[in-house]
Amino acid sequence: MNAEFTSVSAYFECKSKLIGKIATYDLLIESMEKTLMEGVVSGHLLQWELDDGQMKVRSQYRNVNDLTKAMEGLIKLRQYYINKANGRSIRLVGGNL
Repeated sequence: MNAEFTSVSAYFECKSKLIGKIATYDLLIESMEKTLMEGVVSGHLLQWELDDGQMKVRSQYRNVNDLTKAMEGLIKLRQYYINKANGRSIRLVGGNL
């Protein structure tokens, strides 16, 4: 039986509510952390997969550093959505107008 896989971005876009998107980031980051640990211990990394029961995601990375950068990007995006949910924004004070 062939399983159909989707990309990380397509997986994320199917989530609707802001809180659901944050939970999706949590799930992606947790899964990547496990794969990252395995890659660090084994010294090589071929692919990362996530199956949440509804969708399957698969992505390939050349090395552990590439996966680390991808995970750091997800962490930053997750924080962006947390700030958005909490109503936080950046306000610049002072300066020349």
